[in-house]
Amino acid sequence: MKYRVKVKVPVEKKTLFGKRTVYVERTIEVDRDTYRKIQKEKQSEPFSLEEMMFYDDIFDDD
Repeated sequence: MKYRVKVKVPVEKKTLFGKRTVYVERTIEVDRDTYRKIQKEKQSEPFSLEEMMFYDDIFDDD
């Protein structure tokens, strides 16, 4: 079975000051084993700044 996953892929773009690496979100198809590996990595990521601010608002931590 194939799964569709959104991932950020590095792409080099030309700018006025030279080349720059930009991350572009793309949809790829992967098999079951790769999908499970991606899901495990996603769960072990630390919280983002927005998520931390959201949790601070919920629990009213100052």
